[in-house]
Amino acid sequence: MKRKVKLICAFLLLACFIMTGCTNKGDEPKKTIKVGTNAEFPPFEYINEQGEVDGFDMAIMKAIGEEKGYEINIVNMEFKSLAASLKTGALDAVAAGMTVTEERKQTVDFSDSYYIAVQSIVLKKDSEIQSIEDLNGKKIAVQEGTTGDFLVTPEDDNEIITDKNTQVKRFKKGADAIVELKNGGVDAVVIDSSPARSFVAANEKDLKYVDVETSEESYAIAVGKGNKELLDDINEGLAAIKEKGIFDELVNQYINGNDNKVRQTSDNPIMQIIYDCKYVFIDTNGYQLLLEGLGVTIGISFAAVCLGIVLGFIIALMKLTETRKKRKTVLSVIANVYINVLRGTPVMVQLLIMYMIVFRSNMAYLAAILTFGINSGAYVAENIRAGIMAVDQGQMEGGRSLGFTYSQTMRYIILPQAIKNAFPALGNEFITLLKETSIVGYVAIRDLTKAADFIISRTYEAFYPLIAIAIIYFILVWGLTKLLAVVERRMRRSDLR
Repeated sequence: MKRKVKLICAFLLLACFIMTGCTNKGDEPKKTIKVGTNAEFPPFEYINEQGEVDGFDMAIMKAIGEEKGYEINIVNMEFKSLAASLKTGALDAVAAGMTVTEERKQTVDFSDSYYIAVQSIVLKKDSEIQSIEDLNGKKIAVQEGTTGDFLVTPEDDNEIITDKNTQVKRFKKGADAIVELKNGGVDAVVIDSSPARSFVAANEKDLKYVDVETSEESYAIAVGKGNKELLDDINEGLAAIKEKGIFDELVNQYINGNDNKVRQTSDNPIMQIIYDCKYVFIDTNGYQLLLEGLGVTIGISFAAVCLGIVLGFIIALMKLTETRKKRKTVLSVIANVYINVLRGTPVMVQLLIMYMIVFRSNMAYLAAILTFGINSGAYVAENIRAGIMAVDQGQMEGGRSLGFTYSQTMRYIILPQAIKNAFPALGNEFITLLKETSIVGYVAIRDLTKAADFIISRTYEAFYPLIAIAIIYFILVWGLTKLLAVVERRMRRSDLR
């Protein structure tokens, strides 16, 4: 026994020594900074073939982090949400090819500039447009909230685009604007020069670009207003990687390099379809993104439906206290408020509130599960309540006459019958929830729909990825419907005895 005690004490002393050693100044854990970006702006930020956020800006931030002892945590979100997330403290910095403007300086602080850019017009090969003035009266696609958006939107202070008939279509991603151009929906796309070159390089047979003769724009890294300590570290790190030649290496790798996959072509329509599918799903590892997205979709849906069923049962029983006591109760009022609020507001809004306000752009998966679970609970509660109300009142009276308490009667007699009554509606709720999770891409979760979105951004092919996820969703819903039908038949067997 004494020997065991000595061994335990020795182990604890060793553990304390190791922990003390790990906290030495030279081994201090790196401070993590959350860097926001919008991975739809190649070559500055994009999703690589491994499904990770990559690009020139990300490489710069990682190099700065290495230089200054920071751990870089990248958060991918919509471009227009970046500045707002800095203001709320959800992000520490933004590296997203962001142009320094006087308007943006009112809400964020910028680092020293690291890149000078100009605007370009992306056109079809046979287009006769040659300058920004030629876009007057045309249909133009832009990425929402970018310099290109401001440049071509007809306003009183816009001296170039003066024709009020000019139509501007705003997209959340530059790649979507390019797809719109290829499909003939617009006459041109106005976007920064480096992304323009990347888009055209991937579509050399169909597209070309023309640089716009406007004033040069400076890209810089943004931090929260007044965050001088982080801003100084970023500027010092940026200067250091330039001095060491790391910056020039990254420019050659990301800006000057061209790693676009060569697409096979054929005059045979059948072979061309095969080549296109190979390019979309195999050459660019699109199938891996779809498989990962499928796992995320199923995982979030299953976790959310489990939470929704538990909450639904609790809320249904709370609401039934009003029926039992024939008057409103505190529990029934709470249940009614819960149901009315959750069913009366869009789940999209609930998801954004949960992620951006409650979790402050952290723990996206947990935010999604809680949002869909809590939302589903409101619908499940009404399904369960309807199932309970469908059970003959005599069942409760019979249970009580046998000496069961109210709780025992509910547990052993009423609820088993209520579940049978409500099971079809609960199954429909699960199917609806499975499809509703397709919006989680708005909080940077790479589900099935977001995976297809990334494939489109990299290949500029919308047909094959969208058809693929439509087929996958159909198979999931069809399989789930068959499974629920089997379970329902087995549950009903006892009714036929």
